[in-house]
Amino acid sequence: MKQKLLYIFTRTPLHVGAGASVGAIDQPVIRERHTGFPVIPGTSLKGVLRDHLSSIGPDKLDDLFGKGGDGENFVAGKISFGEARLLLFPVRSAKGSFALATSPLALQRFARDAGFKLSVPAVPKDMTCLACSKIVVPGKSAVVLEEYRFSVAGEFPKDWEEKFKSLLGDAVLTGAEGRFVLLSDGDLSHFAVNACQVNQHVRIDDDTGTAEGGGLFNEETVPSETLFYSGLTETRKVNGDSNAVFDALASEQLIQFGGKGTAGLGFCTVKLA
Repeated sequence: MKQKLLYIFTRTPLHVGAGASVGAIDQPVIRERHTGFPVIPGTSLKGVLRDHLSSIGPDKLDDLFGKGGDGENFVAGKISFGEARLLLFPVRSAKGSFALATSPLALQRFARDAGFKLSVPAVPKDMTCLACSKIVVPGKSAVVLEEYRFSVAGEFPKDWEEKFKSLLGDAVLTGAEGRFVLLSDGDLSHFAVNACQVNQHVRIDDDTGTAEGGGLFNEETVPSETLFYSGLTETRKVNGDSNAVFDALASEQLIQFGGKGTAGLGFCTVKLA
């Protein structure tokens, strides 16, 4: 089976919602239950990409994405869309404005799914990190992320830094030299859960055109400069010599995912490699 990875780098905040919540956030983003990392479900990717690639024609769309219906009208797709997993998460930094954080678990998953032979560093202790120079406080051997001080136990691996910068041609990612930091899995999970943006909104009454009574709600978004990746796998032989979906996504492009697209949310740099 042929498999490729779809890289998704958020240019604007992204909201792929989990529905209503009984917690403090009315409209949270979807997360992995065991890590708290935000994800983009495969069903969301499939629906957005089918709409985005409508130019390849209805016959190829039905062949590759599948077609709904009863009995003989139903056609299963030939591509499996895995959920998009977190690889880099932006966190405010006292030095250098912001850092792009990852963890050994995120690197292990990525190395396994991509088939990379890069070695994954040992898990740092909580409140310690491996950091690039741009975010290290001078003379302190420390990194300050949000309100937390992390002791620097070593330098972020140069081979992983070069790999991240080469994944996409997006100017922010290619220019991110010196911003990478490796945290423990628990510390990255803490930021992924607690450092997403929360925006307040007011529902508008359709009849009056003014704020609806009791209509205040808040919405969580994954911040700009977050990097996800998803595995796309051919599950059955594709008609013809090439996969039209894989070919169409081979060049870097801008695609909108999730809700509130008309409000500017969810615009991402995307490429399949």
